[in-house]
Amino acid sequence: METLISILNILLPILYFGTTFLYGKSFFKEHRWAERYQLPLLLLAVSLHIMEVFLRGIYFHHFPLATIAEAASVLALAIAVIYLYVEFRLKVPTTGYFILIFVFFLQLFSSATIRHVDKIPEILHSSFFIFHTSAAIIGYSALAVSAIYGLMYLLLFYDIKSSRFSVIYGRLPSLEILNEMNFKAASLGFAFLTVAIVLGGIWSYRIYQQTVHFDAKILIAVLTWLIYAVEIYGRKIRGWAGRRLAYLSLSGFVIIIFSLVAVNLFLTSFHEFK
Repeated sequence: METLISILNILLPILYFGTTFLYGKSFFKEHRWAERYQLPLLLLAVSLHIMEVFLRGIYFHHFPLATIAEAASVLALAIAVIYLYVEFRLKVPTTGYFILIFVFFLQLFSSATIRHVDKIPEILHSSFFIFHTSAAIIGYSALAVSAIYGLMYLLLFYDIKSSRFSVIYGRLPSLEILNEMNFKAASLGFAFLTVAIVLGGIWSYRIYQQTVHFDAKILIAVLTWLIYAVEIYGRKIRGWAGRRLAYLSLSGFVIIIFSLVAVNLFLTSFHEFK
């Protein structure tokens, strides 16, 4: 089984590169053959990726988040699945290149650096940890996708405003559709982030007999949650749309990046596994 896992690990970035290439050809050159094969190749890549993650967990007896490389692979898979969800819901494939290029680089990093870890923290065997972390990863992945759609909205908006009418104008969906994509991804991410925060609170109470920790990652997660709560409230109740939602999505994504980079490098956290 370890050989199969290794083969899949090598194959995944190749498949994601091929998929990204086809979506790029479809977007920039409007090649019919690329449009025909891009979705089947993406479905194949995602299916094999799910198999690889599942086999890795079974063979190495832990949820595959023991290292940064494993987490990058799971994050890449989650973003790809979220993209598929949005494409199937709205039937708009022309944004795939901008999402899948991130998936490719995440998986390339993972495949190039991943190593088997013999000793892992006991916490990674906990079923509660698996549910909490899975919800957080899906939530953050959906919010990342939302931010990318927000960025595409702004690129198209300013392209139209400046009367450039470039390939972005010609190939991206309308502002209304990009706005809808942004909101659907943000709503999905908000729902899963809510689940992650609730499960984290329950878990914290079970282990530490308290639900609130003044922990950097928790505070940033809550701040991110509040930003997207404002976005959803503004859309549903106040009728916000367009640039306001796009900027809120990008603001939330910047905070997520800060959480993943700055907090891990400079701040301590009870989330660290010993």
